Parts: sequence; structure tokens; C-alpha cells
Amino acid sequence: MKLSIAMCTYNGAAYLPEQLESIAAQTRLPDELVVCDDRSTDGRTREIVEAFARKSPFQVRLSVNRKTQGSRRNFEQAIRRCGGDIIFLCDQDDVWDQTKLARIEETFLSAPEIGLVFTNAKVVDEDLQTLSNLSDAFSEKIPAGEPAWIFQSLLPGNLVTGATLAFRSSLRRLVLPIPGDTILQHDGWIALIIAAIAPVIFLKEPLIKYRQHGEQQIGVSIAGTRYEPRDSPLIHTVHEHAYPAGEIHAFKTAYARLITKCSGLVSHQDLEAIMGWIGRLENERAVLENNAASAANRKTWEEMKDYLALRTIRIEPYIRDDLFRLRYRLRPRDIRAVWSEIRSDRRHGLQWADRESEISPELST
Repeated sequence: MKLSIAMCTYNGAAYLPEQLESIAAQTRLPDELVVCDDRSTDGRTREIVEAFARKSPFQVRLSVNRKTQGSRRNFEQAIRRCGGDIIFLCDQDDVWDQTKLARIEETFLSAPEIGLVFTNAKVVDEDLQTLSNLSDAFSEKIPAGEPAWIFQSLLPGNLVTGATLAFRSSLRRLVLPIPGDTILQHDGWIALIIAAIAPVIFLKEPLIKYRQHGEQQIGVSIAGTRYEPRDSPLIHTVHEHAYPAGEIHAFKTAYARLITKCSGLVSHQDLEAIMGWIGRLENERAVLENNAASAANRKTWEEMKDYLALRTIRIEPYIRDDLFRLRYRLRPRDIRAVWSEIRSDRRHGLQWADRESEISPELST
């Protein structure tokens, strides 16, 4: 089994050396480290990677983007370049336990049916002092150490931190390309799609030190510490998407991918679950909009009940968008599934042009 690490860097000189040293100290070395630099401007990040590559006992491949892409697109490029059987996502500012690669490889070998493994982490400050465990908030929601179908557990919110996850490269074609216009970041998207088509294993051991610092993209909000309020341009972008419009758009986009690329793999129960979740959010949005309407235009509760009962969920526009992302690279079974969904929409008189009227302007592309 070949192991690839997909690392993304951007102005990471402050903490990058420690992360690289922790990779070099693994009891099971990777077969390659693929680094995509998002056009760092600090003058040191690329030099640190290049110096590490010259002395590394394993292959290190560095590529530099022609222009800054953002973390989501940068990770997509790193994932595409990996040649191993298992792809580990890697941030530039953490520190890995020396047994991480060995422990996760062992887990994949012991359970050939699993598609993704993610682990606990020690949440630490800039100086690597422990603040908490990452799984404290969700450990009761997902069984540890055994294969589990966790797709429905991920619908209320992502529980999988990208810096802790690894997945089989054979599933890469299903998760790529990663849509760039939803509130789901790369790790949330990868976890959601793979969890719909394969069992996942959560390892309760904290196999990384997940460093918190002021320059992070997102990080963890820790009550009672200076990390309780988190602030970054990426967080601002996510918050720009008003609830529940952002969630509706994200889950419809995910549903479309499950149809266009995963139709023969995802269960009917999981498709019903995500559609039910979308319906719940759609109803919530309708109620919020009705509450905000003027008294003259506001529906009564009985009128709202009838209105909600007649509402349909528009999917065809999202399938169209995903077909464009995929450039129509579909298998016959997926094409059949796509047209089944489109016919279902059209039976309700829904056309592709409806998309512009159902989502907020800031979510359209």
C-alpha cells in the first residue's frame, strides 16, 4: 500500500518546519509528500519545503500556483497530484504523532471496505500546550474504532477535520472537483460524499496536535480562551451566506453529486435522509420569510401548512451544474440516475431556469 500526503501551504514559515519534522519522524514513512503552495509571499515557505525535499528520505513534490487559489481549490490540486493508494490531508501548522501513518494504514488494511479514516486530535495553542480534545463535542455521536455508516450524522454539521483524515484514492473521482460556491469546505465535502458510499472509521486516539493561532483559516472555537472568537477572511465568507440559504445550497449541491457520480453506490435511505434534511431547511426558510413579510402579505398558520405541503424541492438545476463541473464524464448507470431525477423535477413543472429564483444572489455563480 502506497501512502501519499497532500499538503497545502501559504505563508506558513512560522510553523511549517515542525510539521515537516513530524512527518519525517513517522514510524511508517510516506511514499510521497505532495505540496501545493498557494503563491506564498513571505519569501520563506517555499525555501523551507525545498530544503526539506533535499534531505527527505521520501519523494517530495512541490508545485506553486500561478495565482492564489484559496485553500479549497489548493487542496483539490494537491489531491489530484497524489499517486498513492491512501491520501492523507495535511495542514502546514500542525504536528503529527509519530505513529499516525502507521496506525491509519493498519486500519485501512484491516477493513478493506472502509473509504475514510479520521482521528481525534489534541487541540493545542501556538506553543503546543494542550487546550482540549477535538472529539469532546461529538465522540458520543460516532462509534470509535469500528466501521460505521455516518452519513446521516454529518447532516447537522461536519464532524470530520481535514487535518485528521485519510481516504482511499480510488474514491477521488467521486469527490473531485470540489464545488467552490458552497459553505462546505474541502474536508466537509470529502467526508460527506465518501460517508454516503462507504463505511468510515473514527479513531479516538489523538494522532495530531491541531495548532490554534491567529493566522488560521478556521480553527476551533474554545470557550473561555482567547480562541473562543475566531476571525478570518474565510470565516467571513461562510458567514455571508445567510441561514438557511447557505445550507440548502450546499446540501442540494451534495445531493446532485450523489446522483451524478455515486448513484450505484449510495443507499436509498441516505438519499431520502439528505432530501428530508433539505426539505426541513426549505420549510424553515419559508417560515422565516413569512414571519418577515408585512402583515398584509403574511400567511396564516393554516395557509402556511397548505403552502408547505405543496412545496417541491428543485434538484435539476443542481444536477445541471454538477454535470458542467464534471464535463459530463459519467458512467451509463449515472446517466440513467441523472435523467430519472430530471424527469421527476419536470413532472412538477420545474425547469433549470428556476435556480436563479430559489437561491440568494450571493450563492449563485
